[in-house]
Amino acid sequence: MKYQVYAIQYATRAARSSENFFGHHDIHEDNPMPLSYYIWVAVSNEHVVVIDVGFTREVGERRNRNYFRCPIDTLKCLDIDPNEVPYVVITHMHYDHVGNAHKFPNARFFVQESEMGFWTGKYASKPFFRGLVEEEDVVHLVRENFRGRLHFVDGVEEILPGITVYRTGGHSAGLQVVKVTTEQGSVILASDATHFYRNIDENRPFSIVHNLAEMYQAFEVVRSLQDESSVMIPGHDPLVMEQFPVARPGLEGIAVKIG
Repeated sequence: MKYQVYAIQYATRAARSSENFFGHHDIHEDNPMPLSYYIWVAVSNEHVVVIDVGFTREVGERRNRNYFRCPIDTLKCLDIDPNEVPYVVITHMHYDHVGNAHKFPNARFFVQESEMGFWTGKYASKPFFRGLVEEEDVVHLVRENFRGRLHFVDGVEEILPGITVYRTGGHSAGLQVVKVTTEQGSVILASDATHFYRNIDENRPFSIVHNLAEMYQAFEVVRSLQDESSVMIPGHDPLVMEQFPVARPGLEGIAVKIG
């Protein structure tokens, strides 16, 4: 099955290169290196799969993010009704990837079991980890689990024909990347396995690390999924908006079409 993939940008944050690499010690480099925040969606003749759901305006304002448009509203501009979306993949449960899950009332959520286990376990309340999530986002997925609407993945799984998820860990306990089949080849939605092209190209992990060895291994997993016809999309790089065509007129700077 072949899909069309879209990347939807909904917020940005000013940052510097010294903030975006783990153990940054290069005193000769500390340049502006802003982050973009995205969700993604894969659409075929039979299926609509949303990959990550972003955060709300309220969370963005509290965390001092430049929030300019709800990503769920942009889905509507692509003729996708969130009330009818049947599948949502959560790459991991950090606040910027799971904060609008409550806006998909009829979806089934796909999450790595190790990710959910960590955020409902004894270390989630430790100060470093606690700041990476919003309590209500975690509690919402717990409630969805009791409603039977969570599908737990353990490692690698083809969740639908043409869409496969792969656990990498590294940035979070159960981070997963998503491989989507398109007419032109495959799109590798790396999410936060690599925030920027530079992270994986230079083999330099991002600054927020759950397990450093797994973060390096995540680069290898992403590379192993690529071939000459594939496209790799990092999780937060503004360059994505420059390298692909606008999804539709009127969505310039908001949504691009990939694959």
